[in-house]
Amino acid sequence: MEKKLSAWCKNAKIEMINRDLKTTTLAKELDMNRSYVSSILNGRVYSAPAVKKISDYLGIADSDTTTV
Repeated sequence: MEKKLSAWCKNAKIEMINRDLKTTTLAKELDMNRSYVSSILNGRVYSAPAVKKISDYLGIADSDTTTV
């Protein structure tokens, strides 16, 4: 059974598409490992500090229940 992406994951990916931003570029900008960022964006791994860092960079809410 396939796991559904959280609203945060979807919002992050939409914002990356809007900015024409690749995962590799995002990871470099945030000084993070590309595979780690990919795992977070795809909902395989959760780390509150990493989600906050990505959210701040993309200008999105860092949780599924709040809005920016």
